[in-house]
Amino acid sequence: MTSVAIMQPYFFPYAGYYRLAAAADIFVLLDCVQFPRRGWVHRNKFTKQDGTQGWFTLPLTKSDYHSLILSQQFANDADEIIKQQINSYPHIFQNLANFEELSSFICNPQGSVVDYLEDTINYTLKALDYRPQLIRSSSLKIPTELRGQRRIEEICRQLEANCYINLEGGVNYYKPDGFEQRGIELKVLAPYQGEKKSLLERLLTETAINIRKEIQGQLQFYKTDNNSFFLS
Repeated sequence: MTSVAIMQPYFFPYAGYYRLAAAADIFVLLDCVQFPRRGWVHRNKFTKQDGTQGWFTLPLTKSDYHSLILSQQFANDADEIIKQQINSYPHIFQNLANFEELSSFICNPQGSVVDYLEDTINYTLKALDYRPQLIRSSSLKIPTELRGQRRIEEICRQLEANCYINLEGGVNYYKPDGFEQRGIELKVLAPYQGEKKSLLERLLTETAINIRKEIQGQLQFYKTDNNSFFLS
């Protein structure tokens, strides 16, 4: 059985996101869809000096509202802006210097935004000792007219997957019978009950082993019946 997880590349998402890598053989970075300006692709929340959460936003060039994730580029002065922002978050500022490799590519973005995000995801996967095959959806020939579940089904078909794994939000978007008709089992992870902080902040202040244990303890799935999801 080949299991596939498909998700937009996020900027150091919370630990629950990485359950996809823990559960799947192939992890597809969905970069061929519209860039969500208010989403988590280019930003995340970190802890400020006063203990509140503040937005850390990657500095991008301006693009139209219908541009794709894969077309996003960094602003010319992105490295300077990133370093300035880091100063506002003590857990990152005080500890990042102890992680030379991580500090280097966070503060000195190279290539496209997706290149950068893939680097951050690869780093985190390595730290957590998860080793799924990582590919971009843009490397596949997905017909542009396919949307939603049809696009996901086509990615699974091209990768010869017989199992598709999604986070808890999938209960609102996907129907098991559509996948079943194509010989694919839909599995949706139960809501994550662990820490919701960004993995960047956690990797700098906690051990990767403990984070992995937390993730491994929350790989439960919804059950399905008559095209509906429920927790036992």
